[in-house]
Amino acid sequence: MSRQIEQLVKMANQIALNVAAGQDEVIVARETAAHIRKFWTPAMRRQLLDFRRAGGAVAPAVAIALAALDNTDSNRSDTQ
Repeated sequence: MSRQIEQLVKMANQIALNVAAGQDEVIVARETAAHIRKFWTPAMRRQLLDFRRAGGAVAPAVAIALAALDNTDSNRSDTQ
């Protein structure tokens, strides 16, 4: 795993931990996805999605968030 991917995974996991505060995992995933969508560059999102697609490990809420982002990104490219 490259140093850059390590940092992206670490940041995504930290985002999920920060929004967790006793909330349901689905809510945490939704908020994590919203944060990543809003503040991360498309290149950063793509790198993390590619890492996850290749079987890379992330926190469970991050995995759910990435699945939602992956689906959203696929839908956007289908309509453009």
